[in-house]
Amino acid sequence: MKKISAVIATKNEERNIRACLESVKWADEIVVVDDGSTDRTVEICREYTSKILVNNSRGSFHVNKNLGIDRSNGDWILSMDSDERVTAELALEIKDVVNRTEKVGFYIGRKNYLLGKWIKGCGWSPDYIIRLFRKEITRWPLEIHDVPKIEGKDRVGYLCNPMIHISYRNLEQYLDKFGKYTTRLAHEEYEKGIRARKANFVHLFLVKPSYWLFRKYVLQGGYNDGFRGFFISVGSALTILITYAKVWEMQQTQQSGL
Repeated sequence: MKKISAVIATKNEERNIRACLESVKWADEIVVVDDGSTDRTVEICREYTSKILVNNSRGSFHVNKNLGIDRSNGDWILSMDSDERVTAELALEIKDVVNRTEKVGFYIGRKNYLLGKWIKGCGWSPDYIIRLFRKEITRWPLEIHDVPKIEGKDRVGYLCNPMIHISYRNLEQYLDKFGKYTTRLAHEEYEKGIRARKANFVHLFLVKPSYWLFRKYVLQGGYNDGFRGFFISVGSALTILITYAKVWEMQQTQQSGL
């Protein structure tokens, strides 16, 4: 029988972590990597596993996901965030497939919820990501918006049952993560050499945000999700706008020598 390690990266998720851990109690091993939580997250995790690592990722959360993979002992890795849940149907499917497959990884779809509702548009569904894979096969890229990859389509399969993702319970949580997310994106863009200049001002601050608003709301059917779809679409446009505004701010700071 193949062993499965559920690897969970978390930070200040006392409201989510218990439900996440409950959903993977069937795994042979649970590995939690905490990013220096200041709430009861670690205390709750101790009720489910003794394998808890604490590491300050300095904003690069994927570092902790990879650390958990490295410290796990299973033949297969189920990589999760603390706001995700494995349904009973998905758990049965995972336990069955790892013992009879020649694949080295599997895409798992996610049902993404915003403010209590499953979002079907905005490119949020179907949302397939490689989350189940043999150890040593793949890792999380360090760019914030990137996901694990496995070369060779015949080596990767798709599971039928989805994972539940409670992305945001309220707007306060969304706005808090929005600030951290755009800061991380801005640093990534700046490190790539992207700069906000007069020559690309219209593209970065007008065309690109407008395109993402149109794409999410119209092309990807965000209008079918009511206010939530509109909010996600506007949020995507603002993510682009604020990210490049922060890039511009970095430039000004560097030029002034502050």
